[in-house]
Amino acid sequence: MALAKGFSTIEAAAEAAVRPIVESHGFVLWDVWFAKEGAKWYLRVFIDRAEGISIDDCESIDGLINEEIDKQEFIDKIDYLEIGSAGIERPIRRLAQLPMSLGKKVKVKTYKLLDGAPSKAFSCILDAYDGEKLTVSGDFGTLEITPADISGINYDDFDETDF
Repeated sequence: MALAKGFSTIEAAAEAAVRPIVESHGFVLWDVWFAKEGAKWYLRVFIDRAEGISIDDCESIDGLINEEIDKQEFIDKIDYLEIGSAGIERPIRRLAQLPMSLGKKVKVKTYKLLDGAPSKAFSCILDAYDGEKLTVSGDFGTLEITPADISGINYDDFDETDF
């Protein structure tokens, strides 16, 4: 899973439909996923806020989001709609999520071993993103990585003592 520049067509339409609802309730829309699992298609809406997300938070907007998605032309493609927290170890799937993630602890997975990297999967701090490369740091030093080299990146819940 490389970092995507944008949404798929259905994800983009769903994002536009649900963003006003999510934001009007004081939440941040972290991501929208449209994915096939087995024979079923899932539309997942991930929300966040500084103090975290509870089940009650998800339930508070579930009906409104469901009602809005039911009005969309792509509704016949969705078998299940889920609203949930982005999570403590949330994946960073899109380039647009990088600026919001600066200063965060992340686990980076690369397609190949990069010069200066301790391995193909390592924990670090996301220090910068200039639109072309990410700068990360850890006990290995500082490393610049292009998004094309990244197979996955998630927030990481490791201890401060790791560095």
